[in-house]
Amino acid sequence: MYFHALKYTLKTLLHSPGELFWCFAFPIILATMFSFAFSGLAESETFSAIPVAVVQNDSDLDTILTEILDGLNTSENDGFLKITYASEEDALSLLKNNDVTGILSFDGDALTLSIASDMSTLRLEQSILQVFAEQFNLNYGAIADIMKKHPERLPDVIQMLTRETGYLTETSFTEGNFDESLTYFFNLIAMTCLYAAMMGNNIAINNQANLSALGARRCVSPVHHLVSISGDLSAALIFQSSSIFIGIAYMHFALGVDFGSQFGYVLLASLIGCTTGISLGFFIGSFGYGTRESKFGLLMTIIMLNCLASGLMIGNMRMYVEKFFPIYNHINPAALISDSLYALIVYPSHERYFINLLILIGLSAVFGIGGFISVRRKKYASL
Repeated sequence: MYFHALKYTLKTLLHSPGELFWCFAFPIILATMFSFAFSGLAESETFSAIPVAVVQNDSDLDTILTEILDGLNTSENDGFLKITYASEEDALSLLKNNDVTGILSFDGDALTLSIASDMSTLRLEQSILQVFAEQFNLNYGAIADIMKKHPERLPDVIQMLTRETGYLTETSFTEGNFDESLTYFFNLIAMTCLYAAMMGNNIAINNQANLSALGARRCVSPVHHLVSISGDLSAALIFQSSSIFIGIAYMHFALGVDFGSQFGYVLLASLIGCTTGISLGFFIGSFGYGTRESKFGLLMTIIMLNCLASGLMIGNMRMYVEKFFPIYNHINPAALISDSLYALIVYPSHERYFINLLILIGLSAVFGIGGFISVRRKKYASL
């Protein structure tokens, strides 16, 4: 009877428009919307060369400035400065038309920077140019002194000033490229796992004689409740895990979401998350003598609150919860699922990942056992 219940419950789910939409189609639609919303977000934060006008005043240091700036004047996408040599009038015209961010020129014995006060959107670029001008003026005395005493060493000094020296080594502990938009996809997967609770809730209701005709027939059936309910729950797990696996494959291969190289661990976390979602819905549906509508309303409230606290609607909500109510993050299934996926990308070890999964397994056991106990204890005066 276990396989009989599994077979027909699976058929029922495959022919249910509501289950197909909310557990399969809706996450794919939402993932596509996320992809459009976050596309180009990382590229927009990349640095590009700063356009600047340089005014030459025929001074002795113009040659030095030109040689230094030429070393920084590379292509627009991978360089520091994009330089335009111009007269003072042309440079002011370029600045007025927002064609350049600032004007560099020699005023007496120092390099000066002129910027437009109305270019408030370019504060970062203007600050970078200001730092460059200050750094150049710090080295001005040394360059002038070398020109007077050892002019033959001037090329070496200029080369040293234009050479970039790095003292830090970048080491990646994971192969995934984490960006902020991934948290929304992680929370979307968590929400899809918790949507399996709707199936668990229906299974519990369909085994209660006071809530459904099917429940009345099952209560008088000689088949043990544990056997039939186990078949129903297994079918729900197969249906939901298959749906979320297809959704993850769509995100990765069609939308280009980078889950790192540990794809098997992503699927494992999703499978356990689906188990937690189904057991949660089964527990809510089995508990008490409320109506079908009240139990479904309570279940959806719990799911939405968990997803809100994990950061699906507001990206940094989980940080606020961690600050003011940290224990909730350790019992919130949505936060545990998304944090498991986050740990795979960020942390070199799997300690945090497996701790989250163990908590999810513990929650699944509590919900599942509680649901079975609640269903078995229900008594009816007549059927």
